[in-house]
Amino acid sequence: MECGSTTKHTTLIMKLPTINKKILDAPFVSVHWKDINGTAAWVTLKEAMNSKVTICISNGWLIKADKDVHVVAGDVNFNDDGTLGDVGNITTMPTVNVLKIKKVKL
Repeated sequence: MECGSTTKHTTLIMKLPTINKKILDAPFVSVHWKDINGTAAWVTLKEAMNSKVTICISNGWLIKADKDVHVVAGDVNFNDDGTLGDVGNITTMPTVNVLKIKKVKL
């Protein structure tokens, strides 16, 4: 290759999808929730009695919320025609474990 030569690059131009209620009818949220915490290690009785639950934060589209569960989808993909393909990175938490839900404007 000569000094000063140029290489041609081909750039694929894709139209980026727009998230709206026509594609995914679900709010984007940040959910604070509590989860179990466990260990298989040997600990003192005092350490065991001081165990606490773990506080988690999950972000994504709240695709289900009822008296039993809250389901958040963290990822979405799209078909070639721009319609919603699949959802992924799913977090399902018991409703009783949900501490706070904050809607996030996209």
